[in-house]
Amino acid sequence: MSTTDRTGGPEVGDALRTRAARAVAVHAPGYRGADLQELGGGLDHRAFLARDLVVRVADPDGAAEVAREAALLRLVAGHVSIAVPAPLFADPDEGVIAYPLLPGRPLLGRTPPEGAAARLGTVLRELHAIDPADVGNRAAVDPAEPAAWLEDLGGPAPLLRILHASRPRPARALVLAHADLGAEHVLELGGRLTGIIDWADAAVTDPALDLARPYRDFGPAFLDDVLRAYGHETPAFRDRITFFARCAALEDLAYGRESGREEYLRAARRSLTWLFPGTGGPPA
Repeated sequence: MSTTDRTGGPEVGDALRTRAARAVAVHAPGYRGADLQELGGGLDHRAFLARDLVVRVADPDGAAEVAREAALLRLVAGHVSIAVPAPLFADPDEGVIAYPLLPGRPLLGRTPPEGAAARLGTVLRELHAIDPADVGNRAAVDPAEPAAWLEDLGGPAPLLRILHASRPRPARALVLAHADLGAEHVLELGGRLTGIIDWADAAVTDPALDLARPYRDFGPAFLDDVLRAYGHETPAFRDRITFFARCAALEDLAYGRESGREEYLRAARRSLTWLFPGTGGPPA
């Protein structure tokens, strides 16, 4: 599910901004007093920009996770051939992690450049090759049970029936995955992919999760190119990719309707045309 700009109201934002400013003053005094421009947020965090420093603040329940995320980012950076955030500091007491701004713009709402799918497939192959034993306590283990994904999922009844009827078996082998690799977390500049951001949801989980959102966001031809570069495809693997992509699209459809965010509604309706072909798509 895309998670951009889903945090609470102004009061929540003010409290998070205050925590961000305190952490910056302690750990990055060169940025003390810099204007904190809001970049956006997710279900459990908000990000600010202090000049060229991204400062991300977790909600209180997730504050202790920032040190673990920083350790995970350092591990990932040593294995993948694309930039990931390089933590300048992590403050578990304030729930703040900060890193230099990576170059590029998110691909959300844009057409990927030529070669992006192959590049992404290569990066995912590198990421998923990390030995889960080396991850240790840097990331949670999530079996990504398809049945659990269906428990609270809403959406048009005909599409939900298709999902229940096509529920795949869980993955036999789990890997370290980004686990929220939507277009909003993939950066591009000058026709090439430059980075992958927001690793807060990374987990040892089903590798299909990392291909599902690119499929949702960019379509079947993009997925085919990703899989060719990734170097692994079985019918069971593609079935799980399709299942998770369908779930993610229905989540975005529900969020767009509840929030009135037209960009989510447009993106979800577009992706449902290839994720549920022949159904006529969701009702308006």
